[in-house]
Order: sequence, then structure tokens, then C-alpha cells
Amino acid sequence: MRRGLVLPFALVLSLALAAGLTELYDGLEAALGQVRLENPAQAVNALNRAQSLLREEGALPPVLRDAALTNLQEARQFVAQKSAVDLEARLLLVRHLVGKALYDAFLQAQGEEKAALGQRLARATGLPPALVAQARSAPPEEARRLLEARYLQAMAEDLGQALAAQSRPQAYLALARAYARYLIVQDSPQSRLKAQDFVQALALVSTGQPFRPEVQRLLGQVQAWRQDLLRLQTDQAPSPTEAAPPPTPAPASQPQASPPRPGSVGALFTGGLPEGLEEELSFLALEPETKTRLGEALQALGYGSVLDWLAVADEVRGALALAQLYVESGHFAQARAQLDYAHSRFRLKLLPVAEAYAPGVAKRTDLLFQRLREAVGLRTLDITVLLGELQELEERLLGNTLGPWHALQVQVELLLLGIPRSVFFILAAVLSFFPLYLVRITFGGRNVYWNLLGLGFFFLFLPILAEGLSYMGSILAEYGGLPALGALANLSVAQSLLAYWGWGLSVFLVVALAGAGLRGIAAQFGLLREREPEASRRETTPTLTSETIVEWDEEF
Repeated sequence: MRRGLVLPFALVLSLALAAGLTELYDGLEAALGQVRLENPAQAVNALNRAQSLLREEGALPPVLRDAALTNLQEARQFVAQKSAVDLEARLLLVRHLVGKALYDAFLQAQGEEKAALGQRLARATGLPPALVAQARSAPPEEARRLLEARYLQAMAEDLGQALAAQSRPQAYLALARAYARYLIVQDSPQSRLKAQDFVQALALVSTGQPFRPEVQRLLGQVQAWRQDLLRLQTDQAPSPTEAAPPPTPAPASQPQASPPRPGSVGALFTGGLPEGLEEELSFLALEPETKTRLGEALQALGYGSVLDWLAVADEVRGALALAQLYVESGHFAQARAQLDYAHSRFRLKLLPVAEAYAPGVAKRTDLLFQRLREAVGLRTLDITVLLGELQELEERLLGNTLGPWHALQVQVELLLLGIPRSVFFILAAVLSFFPLYLVRITFGGRNVYWNLLGLGFFFLFLPILAEGLSYMGSILAEYGGLPALGALANLSVAQSLLAYWGWGLSVFLVVALAGAGLRGIAAQFGLLREREPEASRRETTPTLTSETIVEWDEEF
């Protein structure tokens, strides 16, 4: 009975997931089709719609979703920079990341569901419709080998185009196409490659280094992979999950590096570091083992120089500066977009290198990035602290540090950023109404000097009220669906220059009003009589009558 219930439930669940994938791709295809450099505003809006589709719960597996969102965020930057090649490469990767989900679902689907998935898979990854129709009628394992062989053939063609390219942009785009196709079949038991191999080759192209030997090596691996697959099809061998064939030895002219250990960067390389990179590392005040790890990490990401890595750090700083500007002007959506882009670049291009020489600071910076991206009530000072963390990484590279004060600020930021800080200031603002009420009933009489003193107390509490109101506006803008209230963030001292000067003016008014009020009260009580001229003093004995009795808060 239980099994009879489980099978229909699994069938319904698979149908729902397949329907969600087809709808997702249809919406994504329509959105990406409107991304053109000729109309940047339309392109940005289309990318926003694509990101919204991918963020829907359960639309894609988390790994594929996060990778696609990162590429869409980078595509926004390339729209602003009007870089056609980079934009096309990112959109290609997004389509094939969704294509990976379509491919996996297609191999498991049945009937009309499989037909719908096959149509989207052909459009997403450029498969011939006739080949997809042939795969539909084949058993799952045979269909996998058939489609995988076609992807490998296309990868070989792309790598050949990269080798024959007359310019680096052409080579980069061809290599990006090969990488995108690899993402579809990366889980194959016959796979001889890793994603890092393509990332390293793309880095060589983009940094102006010789890339053809690496592309030639990739081409050889793809061809050997395809030969293994065709041999399996010819021999009708059992499923690779049951008995995987031994890999074909690499040609003698292209020695194959031993497979790297998990988590080992240095194992990706068979030779030493380039001479220029070794010379740069020799000037750094680091331990020899740390220099070795640093050099291997730089080489793994395709950096030919430490200066190239520092240039990427400057790029991340530029994105954070834009985020800070958007926060200051109240455009929080754009600010978070810049933060997302900066974090993705940091994780992809900076974090692996920083972990080689300052792992503690690198992890702390990554955590601060995450907290800022999720925090409510973002302020410009928060991004200033994050910029300081990036500078701390650079200082550690040079053997220096920003000191314990910066580290303390980071720890406080990590502890109180977001909801805790917002609740703290909102609570302080609410509680300040009680002393203001007491001030009103205490100093609200007819005595001018007492009134001045009460007014001074009001201006003393005014910055607290403004700060609490600013965080209330931020919360309602982000979680309450009232984006117009985000402008209240400009009341915060940590946000706006005008608020800072307003706080300074309120302090000045507190000093002036309290001084005037207290001086008048002191004069009324005779505490300043000794400063009067001697001739004006009169020795009189006051007589208390009903006419001379006054209230304590009245002027006398």
C-alpha cells in the first residue's frame, strides 16, 4: 500500500519539476533575448527579470542557480561597459547552466514531458532537433551517450576555433562556448576534464598570456574522451557506473599531469613558477612556504603577476565605491547589485589567492561580504569597513596591517550589523520619549529659563529619534513593501553628510540653550550675585509674605 502511494507521488513530483523547468526556460529565453547593447536600459531590465525567475524557490538546483545568478550579475556590468564579447559569454553560460538542468531532467523523463524538455534542451544548447528526437526513443543510457558524443564533438570544434582565432576576443568566445558545453556533461563517468581547466585557459586568454598550448591540451583530452565514449557505444559495453574503462594513455608528445589532490592548488601544475612571478614573490615579506602557496594560487587563476591580482582588487574596490554611492543616494537596489557583483568577483578572483597567505582575514572578509549583502539598514559606514578589509588583505600581502582598531571595528560590524543594530536604535528612539515626556512636565512651566533648559534636552534627544526613524524606514522599505520610506535612511548620522551637520547643529543648540537656561536659573537663585558691582549690592532682609510667594518654576 505504501509503495503504491509513493510511486504516483514521485510521478507527480517529477511532472511538476519538469513543468517548472520548461516554464523557467521559456521565461528566461524571452528575457535574455531582449539583452542588447544598443538599448542598455532594456538590457538591464531584462537581466533583472531573468534574475527574478532564477530566484524562484525550486526553479533550479542551488549550485546551478547560484552560478547562473553570478553570471547574470556580471552580465549587468558588461552591459554598462558595452563589452559585447564578455556579455555574450556570460549569457551563453547562463543558458547552458539551465541546459544542464534540462539535460538531467530529459534523461529521466517520459512521454510528453520528455518531448517538452527535449525541445527546450535543443534551443538552450544548440542540439539538432533530429538528434534530440532520436534520443527520445532511446533508452536513458544510450540517449546519454548519444547526446554526450554530440556535445564533445561541438566542444572539439569550439576548441579548434579558439586555436585558429585571429584575435583574443574570438578565442575567448570560442573557449567560453566549449566551457558552456562542458557544463552539460561534466558529470559523465568518462570525463577527463575539470571546470578549473577551462577557467585557467580563459584566464590565460583574458590576461594576454600564451594560451594555445593549454587549449591544445584541452582539445586532446576532449578527443580522447569522445573516443572512449564511441568505443563504449561500438562494443555495447555495460554501464560506466558498473565498469568504467581505463583511461586511454595520453600521447607521448603531450604528457598528462597527474590528477590533483582535492583542495590542492599546486597539484594542477607540473613545472615551477614563471621566472617573473618568482622574482615578484621574492620581494614580499612572507615565509617561503607561504610564497610557494601564493605563487601556485596566482598561477591557478591565470595571474602572471601579483600586480594583475591587485588590479582585480582595485576593480572590486570600484564596485564597492559605487555601492557606497548608491547607498548614500538612497538607491538600495542598485547598491545591493554592486555588492553582489563585488562579492562574486572577490570569491572568484581574490579569495583563493588571499587564502594562500592570510586565510583568517580572507574568511573574515568573505563573511563580512555575506553579512552586508543580507543586512537590513545598510549604511555607508558599513561599506567603508568592508573597503578597509580589502585594504587589510593588501597590507598583509606586503607584510603590514591596519592594526587592532580596524579588527575591532570588523568584529563589531559582524556582531551588530543588520537587525541587531536596527533594533538597538529603534528601541533607543522609543525609550527616549519617556524622558522627553518628563522634561515636558518638569520644565514646561512659565519660567523662560526652565523652558530653555527643556528645549536643550529636546535637541539632545533629537539625533536618537532621527536615527531610530531612519532604521524604521529602512526596515519598512525592504520588508514592508514601502520603498519610498528608504529615503528616511538619510536621517542617519552614519549615512548622510547633511545628517552629520544636523547632529552638529543640534549639539550646538544643546550647549546654547542649556547654557542660557542654566545661567538664568542660577541668576534667579542668586548664585551669580557675587559677580555684580559692589555698589549695586544691597543688604536687605527679605520678608516672606503672601505676595512674595511664587511657584518654583515661575520667573521671579
